[in-house]
Amino acid sequence: MARKSRKKSPVVMAEIIESSMVRKQTEWTDTLPVQPTENLIANLTVQATADTECGTKFYHAAIYARLSYETEANRERDTVETQIAYLKNFIDRQEDMELADIYADVSFSGTNFERPEFERMMQDIRSGKIDTVITKDLSRLGRNYIDSGTYIERIFPLFHVRYIAVNDDFDTNRAETDLTMPLKNIINEWYARDISDKIHASHRAMWKSGAYIYGRPPYGYKKDAVAKKLVPDGETAPVVQRIFEMYLDGMTYSEIARQLQQEGIVSPPKYRHLEQGNPEKADKARDWYHLHVKTILTNQHYIGDSVHAKREGGFNNPDKDRRVSEEHWIIIPDTHEPLVSRELFEEVQKKIKRNIQNLHAHNAALEHEKTPENFFSGKCICACCRKNIGVVRSNTGSNYFYYRCTTTMFNHLMKCTEHGRIKYQVLHDAVFQVIKSHMKLCLEKTEQTRERNRSSYGIRQYRFYAGEIIKTQNGIRKAKARERGLYEDYKGGIITSEEYLQYQQSYRQQAAELEKTAEGLLERQKRYQKDFLPDKDWVAAVKKFMGKRKLTKEMADAFVERIVLDKEGNVEITLKYDDFLKELIQTAGEGCGNG
Repeated sequence: MARKSRKKSPVVMAEIIESSMVRKQTEWTDTLPVQPTENLIANLTVQATADTECGTKFYHAAIYARLSYETEANRERDTVETQIAYLKNFIDRQEDMELADIYADVSFSGTNFERPEFERMMQDIRSGKIDTVITKDLSRLGRNYIDSGTYIERIFPLFHVRYIAVNDDFDTNRAETDLTMPLKNIINEWYARDISDKIHASHRAMWKSGAYIYGRPPYGYKKDAVAKKLVPDGETAPVVQRIFEMYLDGMTYSEIARQLQQEGIVSPPKYRHLEQGNPEKADKARDWYHLHVKTILTNQHYIGDSVHAKREGGFNNPDKDRRVSEEHWIIIPDTHEPLVSRELFEEVQKKIKRNIQNLHAHNAALEHEKTPENFFSGKCICACCRKNIGVVRSNTGSNYFYYRCTTTMFNHLMKCTEHGRIKYQVLHDAVFQVIKSHMKLCLEKTEQTRERNRSSYGIRQYRFYAGEIIKTQNGIRKAKARERGLYEDYKGGIITSEEYLQYQQSYRQQAAELEKTAEGLLERQKRYQKDFLPDKDWVAAVKKFMGKRKLTKEMADAFVERIVLDKEGNVEITLKYDDFLKELIQTAGEGCGNG
């Protein structure tokens, strides 16, 4: 039997097309449709009904404005505001149209549609809030003619959305405009690519002339605003020269950084913020550390050369920004005054290369020594950033391992100011001793409590609390009975309504206080049971690990709740049964005090 084909609704088809565009698919794919919400169907139905009843379509218009950072970054920021004002005036002149909302994307390329405000507008289209999209011209919608055409010719019509580009005299309600739209979109995309090529050509011309067109000059230089070239910074240039000399004298990156910090020399990020007049940011910026030194020692700008095209992406691929391999860099020699000689720079590079080779050889010799297992994975955290502590090898490449915060090592977007660390075995020994002391103390206090409860005193105390509990429970029952009898007294005219409410509140409060007292008495009575009942999981853990002579991963999992490591290497260890131990010590202490 032949299957009946199921025709998809216009709304579902629109969602499929748009979804494929977001995933950068230019071909039509028959994916599983996302079902339209009941709210969307209701909105469309109500709108259609209203339009029929009125006889004339009334449009709820969205203004969409866009400013591209590639072609218009140096223009006044009110360009978007100008677009909006222009389109508001257009809407005000239409008798069948009102403004629903305004959507504006600033510093977003027209070559792709992954823009926050555009996505918000599409969401409002799906919900039925707007049925008309208006832009100043076709290029404000987008400069990719395939994607722009898909929205104008397929997605907008399937959502019953009218599209207007005012300056291009384009209106999807007028069929005669359809023939010109594809050509204009092609022209817009060509224009975008042409602008990109011209920008790159302009950059290359400026590079060859020795101009420095980037925002921030390397540490040791300033930028001549008139000549647009790098010139030595009288304050920091000597520091750069000294760093090269210190390295050749045998100092490591870290030793150089430490020496400069001790001498009170301002680090590159702090200096940059101070130069920009931001002392608050300077206070928060990082002090000298080894990567600052390494960056300076490997920067070719210091021999008078300019290095360009280290990254690629471009106008038409803003999401594909990536680092370019060194052999493809564009190097323009002798564009500015050098801070170190070429001979000195080459000598430093050779030494860096030798040190790297030696380190690799050393690490290869230690390859058999794998990084040990992290016994506290997910349990040991940094006191500063609250991120997990990892196991790392010593910076010297030796066979020493540490528990250390790895936030700054693997995530440069996050800042951690407390880089505490503790030797791998030292932490294991500390945790093991805490667990042993915990188990020993628990066993001692458990036995002490059992002996006390077997004594005559313990029996008397148990019976005393049992009698007090009975008295309290009788009091609770009386209070509740009196409360129940109040209504009959009120109904019989014995008490007024005000007295009824007053007595009711009083009896309820009395019952609540007695219930709380009973709970406390019951807890105290439990401490004088003949056999003290410890936590079953704790008993099992003690039986399993009591005879161990060193910490194991299994023992750590059984006992350790959390470990916090601070910048001084101090640790705060919390065990899973700490609350149980506190209660046990309190119970044993009360017994000793009354004995």
